[in-house]
Amino acid sequence: MASGGAPTISAGDLEKYGYCPLNWWRSLGTADGLGPETIEGERRHEEVAAELKGIEVHEIRAKESERMVMYFAIAASIVAVLGMAFFTPAPEQIIQILIIISLIWILAAVFFLYRAETLVTRDEKLYAERTILVFSMVAAIIASVAVSFEATDRAIAQATVGAALGWLVGASWFLVRSLKSLEIARIARAKHGIGTAAVPYVDSEAEKPKLFTSKRHGLTGRPDAVLLAGDVHVPVEVKTGRTPRGPLFSHILQLAAYCLLVEEEFGKPPPYGVIRYEGASHEIEYNEDLRKMVLGKMDEMRSALARGGGVHRNHNRPGKCIGCSRREGCPERLG
Repeated sequence: MASGGAPTISAGDLEKYGYCPLNWWRSLGTADGLGPETIEGERRHEEVAAELKGIEVHEIRAKESERMVMYFAIAASIVAVLGMAFFTPAPEQIIQILIIISLIWILAAVFFLYRAETLVTRDEKLYAERTILVFSMVAAIIASVAVSFEATDRAIAQATVGAALGWLVGASWFLVRSLKSLEIARIARAKHGIGTAAVPYVDSEAEKPKLFTSKRHGLTGRPDAVLLAGDVHVPVEVKTGRTPRGPLFSHILQLAAYCLLVEEEFGKPPPYGVIRYEGASHEIEYNEDLRKMVLGKMDEMRSALARGGGVHRNHNRPGKCIGCSRREGCPERLG
């Protein structure tokens, strides 16, 4: 637990410390370099952020379009039935039968409209709204057939048919628009392994979202995204570099810090966090051991700050040193 005067540590610094304590120490008081790899990484992060933000945008657009589908389809049915009621000769038995059938289909559409408002999941609502469109279209088509018979005022009857078909064209256009938006959102969800969860939080340079802060532990950070599955918030860390054979320790440490921040923010620990590489995705269980590890590493970092140094390289891998952004001038570099 951080004491009153203990320095605040960021999740990004924890990632550096997990990579190599000496890398972290040499980064203090300096800005990360803007080399080609850093610039490319930031650009790709912004692309990911835009895609994740686009999921909500397209799903909202799809929902609005679905609502317009219902309005247009029901309006088409009402117009067509009015045409039958006022502009066709009542004595004809076939007209009366078609009117009854059409009204039955409209009543069915109204029933599904009511059901759509009581359903919970997005998929169930979309299915009900498509059913409404189908029922309304059938009603309008039946009505159109009815008014195509000899009418007392054929010109008005034809105008009524045209109006009903026009409303159906509008309903169909909004349905296509809805399906396109849902497909874009579905592709983005599949690409980033999100499933059906909501994405209430996305980090980006263009729109800096809120900084998660734990005053209790002296920790701050912005996860790349936070998913909401039911009442569970799940942090996601996106890595745009190479895809390792398994999640790297430094990345697990950073993700664990985000899990701790999400726990503090929402009062409920996430069951896991997600590390997303370009070629793989890993769910990391968040448990008491991982939580203690984060707090332990933070204590080590604060101890190093208090004594003014004494940190060293924590590995014997020349390849890791070669890939280090602070290799130049490092007194303990390998190779």
